[in-house]
Amino acid sequence: MTAAQGKGDAKPGAVRRFREVHYHRYPLGARSNIHGACLLRSLLPVRLPRPHTMQMIYTHPPPGVGYRRGMLPQWQEARDQAAFVRLAQEHASSAIRDIKDERRRVAQWLAEDRANARTHVIVATQLGLLFFIAGFGYWNVLDINLGLKNEACVGVKAFEVCIAKNAEEPDANDTEDDIESIDPHELPILIVALTTYVKRSNEAKNGEYDESGSYRLYALGADSLPPLSTEFIEKHALRKDGSRDVAEPSHSAAAAAAAAAARASSQPVSSLFEATADPRRCASEHMAEANGEAEQLQPEQQTQSNMIRDLPLNSYAYLEERLFSLPVGDSMHSLELNYLPFRISQDVVDGMPPVLLVAGNDNRVHRYALGRGQIVEIEPLLCPKTDVPLTFTAFDARVIGNYHVQVTAHQEFAVALQASRALTEEETREAANTPELDSSDPALLRRLLVADEEVYDAAPVVLTIFTPDSAYIDRTAFDYAITHRLSASSAANSRKLAAGDIYDAEWPIGTMKSYPLRGTEATSADSEQQPRVHVLVGFVGEEAVIYHDVPVAGLDPVPTLVGGVSGRVPEGASHISGRLRGRGGVFSLPGSAKEGLITSVHFDDLDFDGGKEIIVGTVSGSVLIYKYVAEHGYVLVWKRRFPAPAYGIFSADINCDGANELVVVTLLGVHIMQPNLAQARAKLLRQLVLAAEALTEQDGTSENANPREGSSSAEQP
Repeated sequence: MTAAQGKGDAKPGAVRRFREVHYHRYPLGARSNIHGACLLRSLLPVRLPRPHTMQMIYTHPPPGVGYRRGMLPQWQEARDQAAFVRLAQEHASSAIRDIKDERRRVAQWLAEDRANARTHVIVATQLGLLFFIAGFGYWNVLDINLGLKNEACVGVKAFEVCIAKNAEEPDANDTEDDIESIDPHELPILIVALTTYVKRSNEAKNGEYDESGSYRLYALGADSLPPLSTEFIEKHALRKDGSRDVAEPSHSAAAAAAAAAARASSQPVSSLFEATADPRRCASEHMAEANGEAEQLQPEQQTQSNMIRDLPLNSYAYLEERLFSLPVGDSMHSLELNYLPFRISQDVVDGMPPVLLVAGNDNRVHRYALGRGQIVEIEPLLCPKTDVPLTFTAFDARVIGNYHVQVTAHQEFAVALQASRALTEEETREAANTPELDSSDPALLRRLLVADEEVYDAAPVVLTIFTPDSAYIDRTAFDYAITHRLSASSAANSRKLAAGDIYDAEWPIGTMKSYPLRGTEATSADSEQQPRVHVLVGFVGEEAVIYHDVPVAGLDPVPTLVGGVSGRVPEGASHISGRLRGRGGVFSLPGSAKEGLITSVHFDDLDFDGGKEIIVGTVSGSVLIYKYVAEHGYVLVWKRRFPAPAYGIFSADINCDGANELVVVTLLGVHIMQPNLAQARAKLLRQLVLAAEALTEQDGTSENANPREGSSSAEQP
């Protein structure tokens, strides 16, 4: 047993839960960041085949993939420059026709609901992005160098947006073979948000740390989104001084067009492409240099050779082609940030522009609406008030069932919680006749359940909202209106909210249903049919705490457990049960404080019993798995220590075999561990037996209740 295996498999006779099947170590000098990993749930098909070896890494696309489609014929095949230009144009037109045909086939495939979403893993290093692309029985590793000059990646978040086509927009002309004829809204749009640290010139020269460095926010792929409407900008946008206006990106749409024109001409965009070994240099340039004829290439020739290379990343139908086509260097749109960025999240609502959320050290969670060539800052979410410069800000917000729960915290030991739910039909009818509400749209109306704020004696650093029931789906969603109304002044146009009030949200929040198949029977009580929503709070130097059923119990139904004089969980008290009909309660994760600061948290059903376990990663490299046991609270069931801090933990099926792998992203590399398939098989067989018995019993009950009459009815299938 190696030292890296740790205590997870050390107990004699213990069932091995995971087996490490792959370890990807970053290149020498590369490191990841605590906010530099995420999952991408994608409907797009994948193109690359099974790798010959697990150590195979794609640093540039193979022939026939992405911009390598635009490979030009050998210079010697053309008799003169005119013939070469004609051949280049024919190759580019043929490649664009192939891309449009592929997009048409994939769009039909998605429309017929034949696509199964796959989950991919993304990791940001200083130089670029690593992608672990899920395939059937395998995964491929893509190492994309973004060509950042004097910049280092800090955080990353990737997601897809499905845009309904506007009836007023003209259809794309399928007979054309140019870039403009590709409709980007035909398929899901891939957005990759990235925050970077920009080194100052003196820091880049001598390698010494310079606090005067700045930060940037990139939104790769946003050029395929529809432009933000004037009405939306006037209603939501902020000026740089905090009033409403557009926050101009450092690369506007006009600048992007100029950069594209410069790339297509004989003049370089910047010295960055000269200093970096960029695999995207087209084949004609390489061949011309090899023949000593680079100076003979005219601008029109380079325009044709760059036609495929300059396609927007969302032009392609396959995921890997889009990733290989990510913009590099100065061609990326960015926005200068005047704060230190932490975690990145997203809020995607049908009919609304996608919104990025970035936590900052200025006591705010900043929000940015994305449009074509636009990064517009809108009203931020405010954390509990403090005048002290912050080191970090933590936040989370999720929709689970009818509940919407939002929580924020910072180093001043304060946590704020807001929980609301969708209205019933009767409540909606009553609210329609309420003149105090600004909107009568049922999709915007919510009832505030809990507005709670607690101050602790230890600094909260990790906040996560989750449901323990694996049958329920959740998604991230944020509401500026609720935080604004809770702190509203007595002005006539600002109504302060209290628990039980109905308010109109900023935009539709929606609900998330459970999976259609579920083994448990629903109870008669309405409250029992709602999902349970818990909040995990991780502290500095203290054990992590779980608040159960926050929509009904709030943050602290038992104030003596957390906070108080010492701020410590009492010895021997792993949980205190709630008093709300079995709901509520405050629980601790025993032993979590001994492993150092919690850096990552994830939830998944790892033992296939229908309930989610809590997976915790720490700065010491320890990964802990806790399971809730009735009358005992949360019990540690698995532990392993890795040789570097665990910055990201995910449970994802990246080889599409039906069982989720445990992916641990550390400072030095990525560990992929496969679950115990024998244990999973035994659990599955047990569930199938129980399901068959339940169906047999149900059929017997129905036959006794409704006996068949006559032979004709007995013959019916």
